[in-house]
Amino acid sequence: MMVALVVLVAGISLLITRLINDKGSNKSSGGTAEAKAENLEIEVEKKKEVVEEPFVNILDEDSSDITVTWDGPIEKSVYDQMDTNIRSQIDLLTAEGYTVGFMLYDLNTGGGISYHADNVYYSASAIKGPYVAWVAQTYPDSALNMYSTISNTITWSSNSDYFALISNFGKSGFDSWAAGLGSGDCGITDGSFAAINARNFARLWINMYSYFMSGDETAGKIRDLYSDTLQSCIAEALGTMYTVYSKAGWIGEGQGTYYNVQNDAGIVMKPDHPYVLVILSDAYGRLDLLDSLVACLDECHTNLTLQE
Repeated sequence: MMVALVVLVAGISLLITRLINDKGSNKSSGGTAEAKAENLEIEVEKKKEVVEEPFVNILDEDSSDITVTWDGPIEKSVYDQMDTNIRSQIDLLTAEGYTVGFMLYDLNTGGGISYHADNVYYSASAIKGPYVAWVAQTYPDSALNMYSTISNTITWSSNSDYFALISNFGKSGFDSWAAGLGSGDCGITDGSFAAINARNFARLWINMYSYFMSGDETAGKIRDLYSDTLQSCIAEALGTMYTVYSKAGWIGEGQGTYYNVQNDAGIVMKPDHPYVLVILSDAYGRLDLLDSLVACLDECHTNLTLQE
């Protein structure tokens, strides 16, 4: 009887000890759960931090460094990641001694991304894109009559055909058209080519977008020529995802010289958010680097549209 009582007392004592331990353990677990919840709440709040400033159209914003504008708040984490990704692409170019300026203009919002958009580069054949669009808008019947000449000028960048257009339609009308769009410095002054910057060149392509999408028969026929052009980093990087209308320009007379560029400009028909993109650089022949930059900018643009 005494042995049984001792065993019973020992059993009760062990049960009480376990209950006390379990209670302490539950209290500790509760504390850990509370801490985890608190940490999660802090992380969520961090993600909710936004960069929100009065909206400025990207065409009018300073672009001495990487500049991003959007008609609405941008999550700070998204903004910081975009800045990091774009800067890494620029660093790849600068590491090899190249410079670049660009402008991405969202055609629905006026927001976008820019960098050194006022730096001037030799246009090379990139100027042929706006010049042909001006001819088609101004002289639609003549443009159709000279369709093969225009086709050669745009699709494979024939200089002789471009000069034939210059001979027929001149330069002053184009220069006045460009000036009327706020891009007077994009006039044809260097022979039959120009000195351009990304900001004002984008203004010409914004006008071209309106013309190309107007429903005009001539506009549609001329527009389609821009979907199959040489040396376009925009088309190379994005052409399998979207319809791209672009015209590149390139010349290589030695790194560090004025006549050494690899340029591109065009319209990216991204569903719901088409945009104009201008890439100007002295990275002649380095489509690998420029393709990568274009892909990065498109991804950043996607992230901006997801902020809505």
